[in-house]
Amino acid sequence: MARIVVVGGGFAGMAAACRLSGDGHSVTLLEASLRLGGRAASFERRGDTLDYGQHILLRACGAAQGFLERIGASDAVSFQDSLAIPLLFDGERTVLRSWPLPGIAHLLPALLGYRPLSGRERFAAARAGFTLWAMRSSREESFADWLRRHRQTARIIRRFWDPIVVATLNAPSFAVSFRAARCVFHEAFFVPHGADMGLFTVPLGDVFQAARRYLEARDGTVEVNARVEEILASDGRARGVRLANGREIAADAIVAAVPPDALAELASGVPELARTVGDAHRLEWAPIVNVHLTFDRRVLGDAFAIGIDSPVQAIFDRADASSLAVGSAKGQTLVLSQSTAAEWIDQADEEIVGRLSGALRDLLPAVRDAKLVDSLVIRHRKATFVPAPGSEVLRPKSRTPIGGLYLAGDWTATSWPSTIESAVRSGIYAAAAVEVDAEKGADEASGR
Repeated sequence: MARIVVVGGGFAGMAAACRLSGDGHSVTLLEASLRLGGRAASFERRGDTLDYGQHILLRACGAAQGFLERIGASDAVSFQDSLAIPLLFDGERTVLRSWPLPGIAHLLPALLGYRPLSGRERFAAARAGFTLWAMRSSREESFADWLRRHRQTARIIRRFWDPIVVATLNAPSFAVSFRAARCVFHEAFFVPHGADMGLFTVPLGDVFQAARRYLEARDGTVEVNARVEEILASDGRARGVRLANGREIAADAIVAAVPPDALAELASGVPELARTVGDAHRLEWAPIVNVHLTFDRRVLGDAFAIGIDSPVQAIFDRADASSLAVGSAKGQTLVLSQSTAAEWIDQADEEIVGRLSGALRDLLPAVRDAKLVDSLVIRHRKATFVPAPGSEVLRPKSRTPIGGLYLAGDWTATSWPSTIESAVRSGIYAAAAVEVDAEKGADEASGR
């Protein structure tokens, strides 16, 4: 049984810790903040529990679903029976639906009836989509360059391709690589039921408490407010960690499940990681702004909707947030999730709320007669890394040049974009590497 320290209590760290603990290892998980979850944590406001960000899963996110099943939290996500995305545009509402057809054909009827585009534009988008599905190789170019080469106009990109790319990659098509966009479409949208939407039915904090219970039931240790200051290494091998309070914890293996900036601080005394840290610093990061708007009445009849060709991007009904409505049992709170939010991140709360609530009136006629009774703006300056052309080679694998030190995080080499699925996969990869190396070391020590 190996002694393992996991640094970071987000999805990546928890996935690694739960896998290792479930396999019988002695695990200590250390989280610097007062709450578990990292960028996916929850917090309290006026007696209500809110998530820092609006997170979803697609049915294609098998690793994330496996993690939830492991910790006994499968019911924390509710999936659609089949893909159905309400679209709001030009004062209209339509629904992009999957049809019970095999392969990529399940989306063809929906695309050919896609009302935000003209008939000619729909056929052009369908041709490009079929070409994208048929391709098995990736060029190192932006997705927008690829789309333009396949006769996609600015309007088609703006009204069809970008809403999908921005929602899944947190960057527009001109900023992301063809490789990253192709991954999203091939893994999810081109597979029947792969892109079915899964909405969390509980605050994410509840998910992390379930993970904590899983660890502690297997004699694992979870410490919050435990900031690791340094990874201790000698003779090319990690030996343990030193906390900010001076306490040292010895370990046979360490999984650092932290963002690149935090890794740079932890590894400042480990010159062998200089290149890994340098590459990670070259990754670009994009912000997300989440805006909670509470109205005195219901204004949206869907659980979520997507704005097309509008400043408003994704809209979610926070059905359990009526406590924000200042005592109004008939109120409704919407969360507007603004990806690739560089234009919003430094604006004052009042300006953000004013602009987005104004744009919302154009999408949802019911908002025009409603009263806005409360609002909240939550900013994430480095929400996700941007999968730009050339970024894939900057993402490190689980193993490092230091023996016994492993990396995890949605930004590491999982082949997935910066998502919960990528974070969970990274934790599983790191845990698997720990176990393979531990078994190899045991075999060498026994002379096998």
